[in-house]
This record gives sequence, C-alpha cells and structure tokens, in this order.
Amino acid sequence: MSGLRVRTLAIAALAAAGLAAPLVWSHPFVLHIATQALIWALFAASWDLLSGYTGQVSFGHAGFFSIGAYTAAILTKAAGLSSWLGMTAALLLCAAVGLCVGFPALRLRGHYLALVTLGFGEIVQLIATNWENLTGGPFGMHDFGTFAGLPSNPLAQRQDAYLVVAAISLVGLAIMLTLTRRTNAGPAFRAIREDQILAGSLGIDTTYYKLLAFTLSAGFAGLAGALYAYYIQLVSPSVGSAAQSALVIGMAVFGGIGTIWGPFLGAVLLFSITEGLRFIGVVYNLIAVGAVMVVFVIFVPRGLAGIRLYRRGCQQRADRQAVDASS
Repeated sequence: MSGLRVRTLAIAALAAAGLAAPLVWSHPFVLHIATQALIWALFAASWDLLSGYTGQVSFGHAGFFSIGAYTAAILTKAAGLSSWLGMTAALLLCAAVGLCVGFPALRLRGHYLALVTLGFGEIVQLIATNWENLTGGPFGMHDFGTFAGLPSNPLAQRQDAYLVVAAISLVGLAIMLTLTRRTNAGPAFRAIREDQILAGSLGIDTTYYKLLAFTLSAGFAGLAGALYAYYIQLVSPSVGSAAQSALVIGMAVFGGIGTIWGPFLGAVLLFSITEGLRFIGVVYNLIAVGAVMVVFVIFVPRGLAGIRLYRRGCQQRADRQAVDASS
C-alpha cells in the first residue's frame, strides 16, 4: 500500500473519530459546541469558495448567512413549511441573491469589491432590524421550531440534531471539494484569482465563473444560516453583522484559504477553542483565541492547511534532489 493511500486512510479515520467523539461523549455541552462548530465550518468553507479560490474578497458574507436564517425561520413560522423545505428555500434564495450581488463584482476587485460586499451586509442587517412585521425587528424571531422529526428527549434531540447538521455540512463540503478538484471550475477559479486579464486571454469565461462562485458560495452560506436558525431556534439582526463576517474570515485564515477543507477544519477548531475556554471568562477566552491566531499568522501564515502543503513541498524538493544526485 502506497504512502499516499496510508496517509489518506489515516486522515479519514481521524476525521471519522472526531465526528463520532461528540456522540460517544454525549454531554449536552459537547454536542452543543460540536453542532455549532460544524455550522460555522460550512459557513467558512462557503466564504473560501468565493474569496480563497477566486480572489473575490467578501466582507459582507454574513448577509447571506442572515438571509438564509431568516428565510428558514419565516417559512416555517408563517407558512408552516418543514425544516427540509425551509433549508432548500434558503439555499436557493441565497444563491439567487448571490447571483444578483455578483453582477457588480464583474468589474470590481480588491478593496472596491470588499466595500461593495460590506455595504451589502449592512443593508441586510438594516432591513432585518427595521422590517418588524416580517423579521421581528431588533428582537428577532423565535418559536418557529427545530429540525423536523427529532425526538422529544432532550439528549436524544441534541444527538439527532448533531447528526443532521454533520450530514448536511459534510455533503456541502464534499460538493465544494468535488467542484474545485474534479471539474474545470477549480482551475478557472484559481486562474481568475491569480490574474483575471490573463485568464480571459486564455479563453476562460471569467464572467461565468465569477458569477458561479458568487452563486454557489452565497447558497451554501444561506444553507449554513438555515442550519443555525433551526438549531439555535432564534434569529436576530446580529447574525448578519460585520463582526460575523470578520469572524468567519478569521476562521478561514486560521484553516488556510484556498483549500476549502482548511477553513472547514479551522472553523471547527477555532470555534471549539473559543467556546471551550468560556470557563476562564468571556474576555480571557477571546484573548486566548486572539493569541492563537497571532501565533499562526506569524509562524504558519498559510494556516492549518499550510502545514500539510509545506511538508508536501519539502518532500517534492527532496525527491527532486535525489533524482538530480542519481543522474
């Protein structure tokens, strides 16, 4: 068995053990942290699909997250739709909104695009705060229910909710990884990120792929928002704040942008560390998380994914040196 296959199997086994750990240690607090961590992981991976792969930096991605959360809550509370239809509607609506927001981005890059997306996020938050008849205003929405079909026992309910969130988040991750690694979209995204003009001169339809990235990224962010709404069972304007966008960007940087799986893992670890250290105090746990991020930015600038990429690069250089020495 090759070393690559052994390493892949080892990573898969470690990931499976990590996912099973909250079920084995079925403490309500552990399940609560693990469930929210997976929601944030899907959110961070969706941001990376747009900003990490195509270089279209978004500072207002929490706007899509907020739209998805409110869509799910409104459809379930007002129209009586099940959570499955609510999540589907949240994904599709946010994808459509992302497509519309993506059109102004066709001629924008860098800080200009960042300002446009930041403005979008602020508009969503203002609408959520002031449209009281629909969104509940500053106090938000509640009492719209959770995932359909969950048992009434509190612990069993948390376990099943964790399984639902884990399954949907992993499917979303698999779709994004397949898109970026097994289709033409991945190389096209990276080419646009490196040099959009050169990519266009090489025959890449930059308009199509930029809109595709915006649409899919917004759709998965909205799906994460719907998961958040059904799990927390409370949606308020704060879920679309700029602070939420900054947090998810920090998670993506911590994990390693431009890899999809790096931000996913980074969000799980960073959220778990933040919540797990609450026992030392709300201020001190944030200081500890800030210190961790500073250390990573200085010593591991490419994030968690950069550690593996660095080792792979060292191995490739060693292989080239061995070939040169033998020739």
